[in-house]
Amino acid sequence: MKKILTALFIGLYFIAPTIIKAQEYDDLLVLYVDEKYEKCYSKSLKYQVNDKTKNDPLPYLYCSMSLYGMSQDHKYKESYPKAYTNALKFAAKYRKKDKEFAYKEESLEYLELLKTVILEEADNYILKGEEKYYRKAKGIVKKATKLDPDCRGAVLLHGELEILAKNKSEGKKIRIAGLEGVKKIGDDIQFGDMTETQQRYFKYAVIFSAKLQLEKDPTMAKEIISIGQPYFGEEREDCLLEDNSDFVEAYKLITG
Repeated sequence: MKKILTALFIGLYFIAPTIIKAQEYDDLLVLYVDEKYEKCYSKSLKYQVNDKTKNDPLPYLYCSMSLYGMSQDHKYKESYPKAYTNALKFAAKYRKKDKEFAYKEESLEYLELLKTVILEEADNYILKGEEKYYRKAKGIVKKATKLDPDCRGAVLLHGELEILAKNKSEGKKIRIAGLEGVKKIGDDIQFGDMTETQQRYFKYAVIFSAKLQLEKDPTMAKEIISIGQPYFGEEREDCLLEDNSDFVEAYKLITG
C-alpha cells in the first residue's frame, strides 16, 4: 500500500502540467489545478447528463482525476469512501468515449499511473496464491484492459487470472487472444512504440503465464517465456524498464 500511495502522489504532481494543455472545459481545468476536487467532480457530472456534452470524453476524465485526487486526501475519506474505485470506473468511461484517443496527450500520463497501481495491487493479490485473491486480481486487471485496450500483456494476464478464478471457458478465450497479441509485438506494433506500462504488463504476463505452464507443459512454458526474451533478456535502447532481472531469472528457471 505504501508503494501505491507513493505512486499516486508522484502522479498527481506531474499530471496537472500535462492536463493544462487541454483547450476545452477550462472551468473544469481551473478547478482541478486549484485542487478543488469536489467542485470539479460535481461540475463534470453535470456535463455528463447534459445532452450537448454527455458524449464528450473530457468531463469523464476530469471526473476520474478529481475522484483520484480526493482518494489521496483524508478529508474526503468519509464523504467519498469509494473515490479511488470510482476513479477507475470513470477513467474507463473516459477511454470508452475517447475511442480514437484524441486526448492522448492530456490523459496518457494519468492512465499510465493508474495502470501501474493496478498491476501492483494485482501482484499483491497474486502472491497470496488463493482462488479468492485471484478473483480480486482478475477484477482489477480487467479494469486495466478498459483503460488501455491496446495493452496486450494486460489481456494475457486477465485471461490467466480468469482461468485461475475458475472462469475457465471465458478465460481460455481471453488467454488465446492475449498470447496472439504478445506474439505479434515486433510485427504489427513495435516494442519501442509501446508505453512503459504496456512493456511492464507484457513482461509480467509472459513470466506469469510461463510459470503457470511449467509443471504441466514445460514445452509451452518455454515457448511463452521465449516471446519476451528478445525484449527483456538483453539490453535494448527502446526498453523503458530499468530492471529486467526478474525476467532473466524466470527465463533461466524455465529454459534450464
